[in-house]
Amino acid sequence: DGGDSLLHHAVTLANDEAVKFLLLNNANPNLANARGSTALHVATERHLKPTVELLLGRRATNVNAKDEDQYTALHWTAQNGDEAIARLLLDRGAAINETDGRGRTPAHIACQHGQENVIRVLLSRGADVQVRGKDDWTALHLAAWQGHLGIVKLLVKQAGADVDGQTTDGRTPLHLASQRGQYRVARILIELGANVHMTSMGSHTPLHVAA
Repeated sequence: DGGDSLLHHAVTLANDEAVKFLLLNNANPNLANARGSTALHVATERHLKPTVELLLGRRATNVNAKDEDQYTALHWTAQNGDEAIARLLLDRGAAINETDGRGRTPAHIACQHGQENVIRVLLSRGADVQVRGKDDWTALHLAAWQGHLGIVKLLVKQAGADVDGQTTDGRTPLHLASQRGQYRVARILIELGANVHMTSMGSHTPLHVAA
């Protein structure tokens, strides 16, 4: 059964009456299953806001517990684009800049998956978009690579993301957008002041990469 507790099963079935009963009878909300997921992880993965509210109503619930990928509930919510649950988790003390096993914050994850609504929430709560994950990728690198135009604009205009920040191999967001053929994003980055002459390892400019 993947190491699921009764509470995990109740959450999986979206049976809030059972969740209430188990919590009232002192079920441990922080028990992890074989994937390292707590009941809160499962509830956020499944977009179960009422269940998340029940779990967070218990003072013992660890809002920043991490699963096997070092994802917190907020990482899952960022991936799923669930704005309401993101607000709820942040209201209850979720660590906004917590990193996963690859050094990615919830902002990284939201940018990777194109969840502009969640990015807006995270930015309004003070998320740090300069955090560098594995290979020095920032949230802007991920948004440019994936071609998420609206998020790219938000990160640069509203959050002051470094438009010329370089990964460990020297690539800027403009290099990445050009490499992936994300030409609308590339054009916006140039309009926002990206340096078209920046070189990556191998002395490639964004124009070389796009060719």
